[in-house]
Amino acid sequence: MMRAVAEAMLSLYPKVWRERYGEEVADLIRSRPVRVRTVLDLVRGAADAWVHYRHVPGAGGLTVPLAAVLIGAGAALWFLWNPGVRDMASLHGVWAEAASAGRIAEKTRSMAQVWFAMAGVIAVLSVAPLLSTCFTAMRRSVHGPLTRMTARRVIMTAALLAVPVGLVGQLFVSMAFQNAGAPVGPLGEAMVGGFHVPIIMAIVLALPMTAAGAPSLGSDVRGTGQILASAAICNALAWGPVAVLLALGLEKASWSFVAMVAASALMSIGMSVLVTRSAIRRGRTVMGLLTPA
Repeated sequence: MMRAVAEAMLSLYPKVWRERYGEEVADLIRSRPVRVRTVLDLVRGAADAWVHYRHVPGAGGLTVPLAAVLIGAGAALWFLWNPGVRDMASLHGVWAEAASAGRIAEKTRSMAQVWFAMAGVIAVLSVAPLLSTCFTAMRRSVHGPLTRMTARRVIMTAALLAVPVGLVGQLFVSMAFQNAGAPVGPLGEAMVGGFHVPIIMAIVLALPMTAAGAPSLGSDVRGTGQILASAAICNALAWGPVAVLLALGLEKASWSFVAMVAASALMSIGMSVLVTRSAIRRGRTVMGLLTPA
């Protein structure tokens, strides 16, 4: 029993370490008595291997999967919104102060809402050319089996992701335009899109990344990334009016609220840029496979 547990602990080590030392250590485990202390030593060794990863022979740079980065960024964004940014006193106080400047506050709020809405719509529509190509590939026999199989996977993925994209989009619309949920006031309605649009973009990214499995779809993958770039630009521009509103009512904002809004803007813009860059780079890489050596 303890021997099986000890062997299972080897899976905790980095892959490059297991490839170099795994078989040797497994042989030692099989040939010697195994106790609780042996298991604990293996766990401690695994932690040490990760801490000193760069010192493992043959180890390159330690990379974090893109999906993990985007999930972490999305979770951080929603954490910043609730409870971070939903400081009711600052939200309403800043707007009241900004509104005293006249109609400029209302126009600025509308500008932010429109830019965020445009970013969301562009993000969703960015995969339309890719899906069109995939439907065509499935119908025509001239395409190879890899292209047809990948196209089928893209369409199935799109069907699965339609629900989360719709839910996030509906949440954004209801909070920004329909005054649903908590009463965040006009300032909250102006900035709420910045917390939802990057998440929509991250979900949509799954489609071009799936399509990258077929080199023949590389141009569509890159094209999706280029359209996503427009969504990222709109998302970044939308934070400008939010900054104007915050500046107009700065006297009524707590320092923590200002810091949270600034962090949210940076996270929102950074996440949207990462999504765009990933799609474009993947498209270029896949297209490179079609180039004769």
